[in-house]
Amino acid sequence: MYKTLKPKYMGRDKFCEIFMDLGYRIRTIKNYRRTTIPTHLNYPNLIEGMMVTRACQVLQSDITYFDIEGTFYYLVFIIDVYTREILGYNVSNNMRKESNIKALKMALKQISPSEAKDMVHHSDRSSQYGSTAYKRMLSDAEIKLSMGMKAQDNAFAE
Repeated sequence: MYKTLKPKYMGRDKFCEIFMDLGYRIRTIKNYRRTTIPTHLNYPNLIEGMMVTRACQVLQSDITYFDIEGTFYYLVFIIDVYTREILGYNVSNNMRKESNIKALKMALKQISPSEAKDMVHHSDRSSQYGSTAYKRMLSDAEIKLSMGMKAQDNAFAE
């Protein structure tokens, strides 16, 4: 509106402040669907207090969402805590385990088998990370599974 009206007697910030006070705000659409659903899976938090000293020592993963024209899309990503590089990701219109599996496959393609040994994959307790297929992929790559109880336990991915 500021660019359209181009008022000469006030700056953009003052204009926005006045119009927001008058009720001209952007309505944000909230997604009330939970992305973290605690399950009966209780894996220990293997990274609490750990000093990360090299790449491919700890991977963290999380799911986030975004809205495009009223449709929610879910982004799964896997990040190397040391390098802060995103090694795997996938976007889908649902929160099923297949999206997490695709992101993990992408990440594993970038990690050599020797690097994967003694690696820790850390996430929240979402059911997607506890699926049989996901746990099998981690086990086959000799990657330990770690889960946190709260968002701060998964800070790099959050």
